[in-house]
Amino acid sequence: MDSNLIVLLGLALAVISILSLLIERLFFPSILAFIAIGVAIGFFWDGNEVFKIAGEIGIILLFFLLGLKFPLSELVKRMKQVWKAGVLDVLLAFGVTIGIALLFGLDFSQAFLIGAVLYATSSSISAKLLERHSEKHEDVKEFVLALLIFEDIFAPLILTVAPFIIQDEPIAFTDIGKVFAGFVIFGVLLFIGSRFVLNRQRFVKHLLRQDDASIGLIGLILFFAGIGMVFGLSEILGAFIAGIMLAGIHDVRPLKRLTVPVRDLFLPIFFISFGISINLEQGVIVNALFFVLIVWGVLSKWIVGRVGGRMYGLTRVQANEAGFSLAPRGEFSILFTALSNGAINLFVGLYIFVSAIVGIVLFRFSEILANKMEEKLEKVLPDETKNKEDQ
Repeated sequence: MDSNLIVLLGLALAVISILSLLIERLFFPSILAFIAIGVAIGFFWDGNEVFKIAGEIGIILLFFLLGLKFPLSELVKRMKQVWKAGVLDVLLAFGVTIGIALLFGLDFSQAFLIGAVLYATSSSISAKLLERHSEKHEDVKEFVLALLIFEDIFAPLILTVAPFIIQDEPIAFTDIGKVFAGFVIFGVLLFIGSRFVLNRQRFVKHLLRQDDASIGLIGLILFFAGIGMVFGLSEILGAFIAGIMLAGIHDVRPLKRLTVPVRDLFLPIFFISFGISINLEQGVIVNALFFVLIVWGVLSKWIVGRVGGRMYGLTRVQANEAGFSLAPRGEFSILFTALSNGAINLFVGLYIFVSAIVGIVLFRFSEILANKMEEKLEKVLPDETKNKEDQ
């Protein structure tokens, strides 16, 4: 291997690390730095297949670790608590967004893409912000995390059907059968795997203590991700299910210790690769639809937080705060951009970047905004606030 390549690789990793540290010091997630680096690199290099695959490994491991937070029984419990808010989220952030895009003259495939991009809140950004802001009320955290998990389950379903709509691929009966078979296989694997993990705790922990445990564990995660791809499902759905399956281990710290370093190495590549795809040389498209989507992206999530949070059991102020904590878009939205190209790809790419910044700012000031919003609502709807006292 060329020694110059090694030097350049080492220098690139060092620069990325320094820039990430600097933006973290400003209390912004490093994802923004990675995307900006990708945009800069895109002026000189278009990336390659190996680079993109490395990024996919990072996002696969990210969703494995998200699944690892919720054992199957806990996941079912959370879904029972948040399903009403989750359905409202789908109707507003996905369904209404499609309608808005159609009203602006886009065809259905482009409108579907924009609806999918606006739907899912960034789990990686939101989870990191929740960790940093320990002062947030525990009920608000639980609601936001539960809704993120709902989105993490529903978004892969959208991602499964998206190629047939966005890329105008004909839907054959065999395609439907293959997807159905994939869900059945995942269901069987999840049931058997979860029971095995619960009943063979000592054996599983013994395997995780072996020297080469990381190889076997990452191999298992990629195997589940590959099953998802083979059956026309999302690879991240497979990784998420692998995480849920292994979450039954009472102490998941060994699993995190084996996978987090690999994720931290490859995940920046995913966001850098996305930044490379934002080709600013094509010209930036900022029109009325762009600004409408920025506003609706915030408003739809606030409504979900306000209405869905109240159904969940939050107080009015807490529900407002939850709504202002759901605005940033990220990794799921980026996955949908891989299905498009040309001007629409640049449009949604720029939207993701701007919405991530706006969402982060709103999150940081969510408590102040929640109180201000409640004061406004009390003036506009005084009768409602008098008749509906907080529990």
